[in-house]
Amino acid sequence: TSSNIGFTFVPAKVVLANTLNVYALGELAAFTVLQSRPHEVWARFFGSSLEDRLRYTPSDCFETFPFPEGWQQDPSLEAAGQAYYQFRAALMVQNREGLTKTYNRFHDPSEASADIAELRRLHVEMDQAVAAAYGWADLDLGHGFHTTKQGLRYTISEPARRTVLDRLLALNHERYAE
Repeated sequence: TSSNIGFTFVPAKVVLANTLNVYALGELAAFTVLQSRPHEVWARFFGSSLEDRLRYTPSDCFETFPFPEGWQQDPSLEAAGQAYYQFRAALMVQNREGLTKTYNRFHDPSEASADIAELRRLHVEMDQAVAAAYGWADLDLGHGFHTTKQGLRYTISEPARRTVLDRLLALNHERYAE
């Protein structure tokens, strides 16, 4: 349960709390799709919540999510995820901050540091790579600070959010019918 979605890789021998979700996915392409705004839109729509924080449940948020076709072999997803993941990891070490503090800065409109601006830019690139993987070249994601149920956040625009959700729902229904 968190106000932010934060995926990360951990070594196989690490023991984690039972409240965390663990997925045996080693590809940076998987990270890219799961950390993207399209996946967050899906998770916030289908997941439950505690106050304004998302409770990410595997059965509702992960198992029903329609990944883009061929995502495992998409070099653009792999490259975008690698750039974002490596930069975010280095940023957290440099600032001695975890995911929560980093994302609190990420979503703070008064935060104007170059490192957070770069993280935002890399997130836009990651979201664009995911949109391209779905074949959504026509969709303007409208990244910026937008009012959401969680407050003012750096995310995609409301019209883009609705379009993304509609397209993901249609894809989910199509795959279910198959």
